[in-house]
Amino acid sequence: MTRQRSLFLRRPVLELLVAAAMLCVWHVANQSTAIGQDLLGDEILPAGFSLELRPYVDFPTNRKDVIAMTLRQGAPRLYAVVQEGYVYQLDPNPDGTATATEFFNFTQSLAAAGRAMDGSADQKGLQSLAFHPEFNQEGSPGYGKLYTSYLEVRPFSGTGFNYLGSSQRGTGVTADGVLSEWTYDFDSGQVDSNSFRELFRVRMPRYDHPIKQAKFNPYAQPGDEDYGLLYLTHGDSNIKNSPNDDPTRLDNALGKMLRINPLQDGDAPYSIPATNPFADSTDADVLQEIYAYGFRNPHTYSFNVDPSGETHLIVGDIGRNNVEEINLVVPGGDYGWTAREGTVVHLQLPDSDPDAGYISGTAPLPANEADFGYIFPAAQYDHDANVSQVSSGNSIATGHVVNNGSDPDLAGQLIFGDLSRRTVNNMFATDFSQLLAAVTQLDSDDPARDEPSELTQAPIRSLALALDHDGDSQTPPQLFDDLLDLLNATNSTNRTDVRFHEGPHGELYISSKVNGTIYLVTNSVALAGDFDGDGAVQGSDFLAWQRDAFLKSLNSIADADRNDLVDSADLAVWASDFGLQWGPAPSLTGAVPENASAWTLAVAIAWGLRPFSRRAPGAT
Repeated sequence: MTRQRSLFLRRPVLELLVAAAMLCVWHVANQSTAIGQDLLGDEILPAGFSLELRPYVDFPTNRKDVIAMTLRQGAPRLYAVVQEGYVYQLDPNPDGTATATEFFNFTQSLAAAGRAMDGSADQKGLQSLAFHPEFNQEGSPGYGKLYTSYLEVRPFSGTGFNYLGSSQRGTGVTADGVLSEWTYDFDSGQVDSNSFRELFRVRMPRYDHPIKQAKFNPYAQPGDEDYGLLYLTHGDSNIKNSPNDDPTRLDNALGKMLRINPLQDGDAPYSIPATNPFADSTDADVLQEIYAYGFRNPHTYSFNVDPSGETHLIVGDIGRNNVEEINLVVPGGDYGWTAREGTVVHLQLPDSDPDAGYISGTAPLPANEADFGYIFPAAQYDHDANVSQVSSGNSIATGHVVNNGSDPDLAGQLIFGDLSRRTVNNMFATDFSQLLAAVTQLDSDDPARDEPSELTQAPIRSLALALDHDGDSQTPPQLFDDLLDLLNATNSTNRTDVRFHEGPHGELYISSKVNGTIYLVTNSVALAGDFDGDGAVQGSDFLAWQRDAFLKSLNSIADADRNDLVDSADLAVWASDFGLQWGPAPSLTGAVPENASAWTLAVAIAWGLRPFSRRAPGAT
């Protein structure tokens, strides 16, 4: 008998959400535009569905600035990074919440290495932590290795440190952005404070847009070109218009995405991947670490795989006064800052000029734009703000593409938001396939895309929120137009300070530094036995399990318990969930067996497969 999964948000509530969102859009559209601008002429309409939230874990007031969350291979739990200098392991509870247990006292360990973290708020402090993909593989070069990016009080002497590039330290800047390596001691169950190893550091002209997130490609498998390579973004470290044009210069790390092999290479602290776009450069003024450039503040990014199996890197880049960007990263690509902001020319007037900023600070793209070679956003939205303001405060924060067979409304959607002072519509979605289809590069030799008017972007839609505030599915959720409204129900704030995080099964988490709460998006939670991601646990999922059965496989969708091994324990999850589904039941060939029958059949088949799976080539 097919069991229908009951969705948390029922149709009457959905209709109410859609009506409320449409009313909000009508209200905004009918306000006077005399004091503002609509540079792109874009209109963000309601998506017609919501994110369903439930509080997952709370952090204490003095450690509430969750800046990032990360996963470790072979461990089905999340790790939360707080800016104040701590990393917490999140252990799931039976009631669907989690308990935060301190995993790494970064501040204390850094002090033991004779260093000091610079600040713990704004854009200072600990920024990210990344586990090497070989972290759990004893005997491998990456065994027990983890990496941190952070702001560190600069040393009294600049000698003896590996400064990356030629950027200059600005007046009053007393910190460096640093990337470092640590080693976890599996015997003691702690990070070894004596294992600190610095890879490099970056000088900053201004105290803004510093070092950002370090990540490994979660889809890369052993043997892949990208396996074990660490990505890192760094902002332009300039509050306004980057007068030195650092982001487009190849001799520094400012406004860049970097990629390295972080493992020590002889006497060198790390190595340059041979496939980096500038790896073969013999120019001393070109950093071989650069993977892409021309960014302003690329502080959030994620990876996603398209239907053909190709991995794409999606970056959210915070604009200055005019446009927020979602970019698809091309190796060696120039994303245009400071000459371009979104699909407009950014006129670099000095800060003292009374016309600096919105309208007089931009111009349309020229007819010969194709000659410059910039890469433009796959999606963007503008700052509908008062032209007299220095900045409207809009700041994009991107999440990941939900692609795990959960709520069909979320399928293939990149979820993102605005972390600063955007007061109307600050939670969004855009379709990943439409991002891939966007025309983001011009070519003077291609008549189909040699003019600025031929650039295209994926449409953006706004999302409402439904909060399960009491953990009782029998009471209606609290409905909010966006995250700022939700936060102001219990706090007083003009910012969301939102971050988005991906869980071990592709589910979405949302956190805010305003209240120190991590929320689970419950309609992004997949059925555990849905191994082919079609929203139903059925016979086809057994075939998906069979493909990887009894093989060690990183990030296999059939690895239900996330221990990097597809085995009978994962098959037991499939049998337990057999018949569950999201939405209408798909057509099945043959009768649907009861759980016990499915399990008996699966074990029999699996037992028959097991010797074959482990048989050595040529064995009889």
